[in-house]
Amino acid sequence: MLPPMNDTQRPLAGLWLTGLPLAEAAGIAGVALAYALIDRGRLAPPFAWVLLAGAWEGLCLGGAQAAVLRPLGARPAPWVALTVAGATVGYGLSLLGGAGGGGGGPEPPLWLMTLAGAGAGVAMGALLGALQSLALPPPLRAWSWIAANALGWAVAMAVIMTGAGMIGSDWPLGAVVLTGAASGALAGVAVALATLPLIQKRRIAR
Repeated sequence: MLPPMNDTQRPLAGLWLTGLPLAEAAGIAGVALAYALIDRGRLAPPFAWVLLAGAWEGLCLGGAQAAVLRPLGARPAPWVALTVAGATVGYGLSLLGGAGGGGGGPEPPLWLMTLAGAGAGVAMGALLGALQSLALPPPLRAWSWIAANALGWAVAMAVIMTGAGMIGSDWPLGAVVLTGAASGALAGVAVALATLPLIQKRRIAR
């Protein structure tokens, strides 16, 4: 259960709970489109576009977070840069597991993709949180931020991978983008809820 909010916390919490889902909706919509075009042989080389897709998601998420965290002392440029770097590295690591598209092999079952997404989310969320902790504003705890991101991204990546597993290779690109946006929005909710208590408490300990 989230702690009660006072009058000064409510606007910030509202921005956090709306900004992150909207940012992830835009980010994952772009990622879904890139992966669909890679799978259809329209983008090459695949690894470069996967990295660009990761950078796009990081830009969307980092920009939304920086806008809300700025009143707490966050510097937008370093925050966004570190978020883009974390997302790009995370997508690069996904290539090592064959998630770059265009592999041509059979798709794993949906439940396995969801489970794999949750596991990857823990690692990728911790990585992203660790990089972002280098630019945390003073009211936020570094280790708490890393742990909250690992938890939030475990759920978020499970949702994202479930959405990805539902997309068929013959789907129209519009349907791919809409599905990506929907799963991204839900993922953004998960990350926002996991990290919101830290924003509300405004604790200082780095």
